Amino acid sequence: MTDRSTLETANQSFYSFFEARDLQGMTDLWVNSEEAWCTHPGWPTLFGWEAIRTSFQRIFSGPEPPQFLTSNLRFHGTDSVGWIFVEENLLGASLSAVVAVNVFRQTDSRWRMVGHQAAPLIPDLDLGEH
Repeated sequence: MTDRSTLETANQSFYSFFEARDLQGMTDLWVNSEEAWCTHPGWPTLFGWEAIRTSFQRIFSGPEPPQFLTSNLRFHGTDSVGWIFVEENLLGASLSAVVAVNVFRQTDSRWRMVGHQAAPLIPDLDLGEH
């Protein structure tokens, strides 16, 4: 079963590095191989750490640092793979909300991010009864 506390710490590190615009922290957190994948909201999916690293460089060069308020987290996984469902509320000049899945795997006795997928959250979408 997944060690939730260390997975939670790795997940929080992702948002801390993002807010700090810490490219080295991201590099240390992510699996640095072609196995990695990332879909930022509105972007095509990027495959491989080099493309992902370049995307973070681009995002980090923006006019204001991103700020996240995360909610509705759900942790799942096994001893070697963990994934977190999360709502990301992006604060700043343009408020927005996205839903995301962060995927980690155990590498060298620590959780390393292998994937991130985020999409805009559409408020008040009437999906009918479930």
